[in-house]
Amino acid sequence: MGSLAYWLKLPERLKIHPTFHVSFLKKFHQDLLDAARQQTQHAPRVIQKEFEKTVLKILDHRTMGQSKKNRQMDYLVHWLDDSKADATWERDVTLWQFEGKLDERWTVKEEVTPLTRTSGSSGGRGL
Repeated sequence: MGSLAYWLKLPERLKIHPTFHVSFLKKFHQDLLDAARQQTQHAPRVIQKEFEKTVLKILDHRTMGQSKKNRQMDYLVHWLDDSKADATWERDVTLWQFEGKLDERWTVKEEVTPLTRTSGSSGGRGL
């Protein structure tokens, strides 16, 4: 290109412009002592969990994480042929094979009626 910009051949999966200013680049120095340091390491692929058990009932759920970005839903699962005491917390994404069936297994909790004041006092000490 020019003396201040280089065009790099990048993998298709990278959605960035292939032209870079020289200030963003540095010269490659081959490591003659340890060739393994030159190889890039990738994070392991996501392993999808698969259950051999059957969901009997969803006993409870909880939301973990504060922001939308890291929020996840966990379910307390009562498995068929296991006791309630052996129920396990499972992330929603790990229950992928039961998708669509979880709603029908959800236990409806009793509605809690709000407490009502029964005394005649206004609580404001006559004010």
